[in-house]
Amino acid sequence: MTETVQNDVEVEKLNCRAIFGINGKVNFGLHLHPDGRHMIFPLGMKIGIDDTKTSTQEFIAGHTNNLSCLDLSRSGKYMASGQINHMGFPAYVILWDFAERRELARHDLHKVRAQSVCFTAHDKYIISIGGRDDGSVIVFDIETRTPICRSVASRGINGNPEVVKALNNNPSFFVTAGDRHLRLWSIQREMKKVNVQDVFMGKQQRRMCCVGIYRGDEYAYMGTYSGDLMKVSLNCCDAVNVTHVGQTSGLVGAYGVHNPRKPFGKDCNRYVHGVRVLRIVDDGLLLVGAGDGVVELVEERKDINEIAFKNYPNPTCPMLKMLKRTKVNGAVSSLVEINPLEYYIATDLNEIYLLNIKTFSLKLLKTSHKKAVYAIVFPRNLSNVFATAGYETIRVWSTKRLQELLRIMVYNFNCAALAFSFDGTSIVSAWNDGVIRSFTPITGRLIYAIPNAHNKGDLLFLIDTFNIFVCLGCSALAISSTGRVLVTGGIEGQVRVWKIEPFRQSLLGVLKDHSAPITTLDFNKFDTEVISASSDGSCVIWDIKRLTRKTVVAANTQFMTAKYFPTGVQFLTCGTDGCISYWMVYNGSLIRELQASKKSSVNHIAINATGDYFASVGSDQMVKLWDYNRGNVVAEGHEHASAVISVAYSPSRKFFVTGCTDGAIIIWDVPEKYWGQENPPPIEEPIVEEKPKPKTETPSQPQVKSSRSNTSKGENIEGLVASTPKNNICCVECPPITATTKKGANENCNIVPDVKKC
Repeated sequence: MTETVQNDVEVEKLNCRAIFGINGKVNFGLHLHPDGRHMIFPLGMKIGIDDTKTSTQEFIAGHTNNLSCLDLSRSGKYMASGQINHMGFPAYVILWDFAERRELARHDLHKVRAQSVCFTAHDKYIISIGGRDDGSVIVFDIETRTPICRSVASRGINGNPEVVKALNNNPSFFVTAGDRHLRLWSIQREMKKVNVQDVFMGKQQRRMCCVGIYRGDEYAYMGTYSGDLMKVSLNCCDAVNVTHVGQTSGLVGAYGVHNPRKPFGKDCNRYVHGVRVLRIVDDGLLLVGAGDGVVELVEERKDINEIAFKNYPNPTCPMLKMLKRTKVNGAVSSLVEINPLEYYIATDLNEIYLLNIKTFSLKLLKTSHKKAVYAIVFPRNLSNVFATAGYETIRVWSTKRLQELLRIMVYNFNCAALAFSFDGTSIVSAWNDGVIRSFTPITGRLIYAIPNAHNKGDLLFLIDTFNIFVCLGCSALAISSTGRVLVTGGIEGQVRVWKIEPFRQSLLGVLKDHSAPITTLDFNKFDTEVISASSDGSCVIWDIKRLTRKTVVAANTQFMTAKYFPTGVQFLTCGTDGCISYWMVYNGSLIRELQASKKSSVNHIAINATGDYFASVGSDQMVKLWDYNRGNVVAEGHEHASAVISVAYSPSRKFFVTGCTDGAIIIWDVPEKYWGQENPPPIEEPIVEEKPKPKTETPSQPQVKSSRSNTSKGENIEGLVASTPKNNICCVECPPITATTKKGANENCNIVPDVKKC
């Protein structure tokens, strides 16, 4: 019978020690408050505010789906955000008070998506444009906190707008740009309407994605997906006619970067994957961010006039001169000015860099997974580092420095599970290409690989009700305390047992009972049993010594996790029904069932070392700390912005780490009274001193080194923090794995991978 959670104690709030996460895929989503202290960014359905001085973060919730746009007023008093929604549903645009961190007003006049949002000068209006399913421009009055007018964004012969930008000085003018779309707008507050004029572009047709306007509002630059810049003369003065009577705004030219090494007619370079972000520096220079990660400081050429390109064979003329150049990882999505010499750069791979335009040097400030965090593990008896698994990467983080230390990359594949060996000399991981890979914990080099560990799932997909993840091949992994036995689970439902030797990895047996993907595997305290949880609604306890099944438990749910109690006499399970169940190991009987969530699934659980408390996470974005014996929730956390799918307790029991589907990782501090009591120490047996044996002289013989002996000291995870400089990340690319050798043959890889320093 399911027990309803009734707390006889007050539920405390869990405090965050650190948050690693940013949604860099939102264009122009990163902002810096005018006080120079607070960094504002979107993360899932929430707005994150990071205090750069105290390294603390807080989140503002109010949207019902992921954020699509975010803007900060020039005074720093207000914030505006828009969201994406499901087809047929309205998308909210919300006005926030920054100082009080509360919502002031909202409207739902856009359909499906709010594409872009911006504040006008003097914080007078909020301009928002809808996506391709909406196609409207809405002007929202901040003083009255009501929308004053709505208009169709584009004509029938033009495409949809993608970005809106307000002029710097006049609050009544703004520009919209998009696919074959460039229009200049003026607001008539008394008439409650907007006037619009198309910018004359001639024969030039572009898809524009960013806008940069001069401080005097005379000219504007438009970045395009074609890789060039469009310079436009605005000429906006009249609120009724938008421009002067008899005049119009028009195109000055399409500019590219001059390449002096090529002849005339072929000396114009364009940016790869388009110009994504554009900033106009004070000295008239342009800071350009491209889709391939290139960041350049350019200026207009003064040694030549535009008339010289009248007969230029290409529509884009080389009128820009490159001064400095660097490159970041991923497409640039935001450029934020800190001071005249320093800028923040955000990329779509959820990374933030600090750029000094004087020296043009980069410094990586923040990193996070670009997709879901599938697994989190700690080394045995070590709490200052932990590892996470995600799309294409394994990352090792420091809990003291609060930074990423090591990144192991396997392109185009998901790491579904990973584990540290008990001695800390290797990181064993399971990937969706069916390969088991083991890496060194400091340099990240490949130790061995088992190809085709689970190769019968090429056409199967693991898709749960809440869209947690999709993967092929291996889906779960567990390693014994000796490091000699490795157990893996695949999406075909098989559990395979492997014998790990220094120069050979051989298959011991295949255990078949499940009919659906394996979600988790866990060894008991004595390494004699392994419990496997599957989405077919069953958990099986296997005897590893005899390779037989011992106990089967079943429930009307898809089991997401099964974990042994530290003593090994009980185990916990959680699943899509929102329940946490206690089971006996010896006969598989149900002891207790707690209703942890009424709306969504419980995706993962982690028990602390003493067994007094455990943490649970679910698709309702909640993080809960439970008393194991009472079955009560003692503390909760609400900082995640999407479904939480992984959690791991630190060996010190003082904190635990959670990961969610948007790539964010949060370290939660556990209140001291919930650390749990230490288990009684084992009784030490008296030590009997052995008498020394008499020495016998033997003739000295030359020592012969074994061909397999390794005289150099091996790597251990304990030395990772000391061997990694501060604010430095070691990035390692794993070499490709081939399955040309026979089954059971040596797969030890001696290839030295490409090592990069960020």
